[in-house]
Amino acid sequence: MTGSITAMERDTMYRKTAGQYREQPGAGRRYERRPEGTKRYERPSRGTGGYERQPGAGGQYERQPAQVRRYQYEGQSTRGYAERRIDRRNNVIQEDGRRQTARQENARRQNNGQRNRTEAGSRTTAAQKAMRERRRKRRRAIRLLKFAVGLALLFGILTVVKDGISLAAGGLPGMDEAGKAKQSIFAEEGTGQTACADKYAEKLSELLEKNQETADYVKSYPDREQYMSQPVDLTQELQSGDVPLLMQWDKRWGYNAYGDNMIGLAGCGPVCLTMAYLHFTGDISMTPREMAAFADDNGYCVEEGTKWTLWTEGVGKLGLSGEELPLDQSVMERALDAGNLVVCSMGPGDFTTDGHFILIRGYDANGFYVNDPNRNSNSSRQWDFDTLRGQIRNLWALGR
Repeated sequence: MTGSITAMERDTMYRKTAGQYREQPGAGRRYERRPEGTKRYERPSRGTGGYERQPGAGGQYERQPAQVRRYQYEGQSTRGYAERRIDRRNNVIQEDGRRQTARQENARRQNNGQRNRTEAGSRTTAAQKAMRERRRKRRRAIRLLKFAVGLALLFGILTVVKDGISLAAGGLPGMDEAGKAKQSIFAEEGTGQTACADKYAEKLSELLEKNQETADYVKSYPDREQYMSQPVDLTQELQSGDVPLLMQWDKRWGYNAYGDNMIGLAGCGPVCLTMAYLHFTGDISMTPREMAAFADDNGYCVEEGTKWTLWTEGVGKLGLSGEELPLDQSVMERALDAGNLVVCSMGPGDFTTDGHFILIRGYDANGFYVNDPNRNSNSSRQWDFDTLRGQIRNLWALGR
């Protein structure tokens, strides 16, 4: 058979030869007979192209290019094996990276958990230590409280024993010198010896509360009669050569009357004048008892105490001179330098709660020397001008 065949002849021939013809590329879709012994279909290779039988002797095959791969299914990737292998390797690397990241995250979480447990354990340990410390302090406080209670009980037992001894000795339980002095005052009230006990009992108690130095004076009040009639000798007070220091509550004259009161309670004025008079004259016959009588007889004793005119007009009757001074430190120092004494009327403060007289006898760089007829402790120290200035009501210079 030569030349070309028609379509009908081709179909008939293809059916008869059981498909031993294959389509040839090119125009006219011509078919030629396939040599015997060759495969009807060739399996595509795993590479980037397939194999196609080429016409000619021996039935040789050659590789087709990738772009004309014959047996390619629709939708199948056109990428080659090497590229897919690289993708798989990259996928494996990425998966390993994700797993490594997951392991690191798990390790970090475990470390955080361990750290949190450690911190929680530390906090728990600190809380336990604080609790132990509180318990220790509580136990210490309880021990101290027990010790204090024990001391209080011991002190109470000793006080009871002391009170029993005092009671056996004739005094009231728990009574000191001041208490005994008060007891003597109020015991005097219970007797019918004098009518003035009621009058002075409260004042003496108040005096004792303000000044413990008067305890012996207050205690001896029931025996005042024996002191009021005794003679007074001031020789010893003049032996030192300085201005004598006399106390208004001295038992030798403190119970004697000064107006409607006693010298020990209101006689600071006459006692200050007595100290000045003894210093200038040396006449020991003028005792505070006589000086109080002089002031009372001449009208210088009033209900409030002593009139200020005693220091100008009254001292003139005794042969002394008195001059009112301004409240100035230099003026006071000049008066003392001239050999005078300075008497001051004091208001509430360090010396009194209402009114009082003191005698200034000298000074130096540390302050003024004071004779306080109500308190020895005030007379044994020096006073600066700034302290005295706010308490001085008036002052006078006394001289011969």
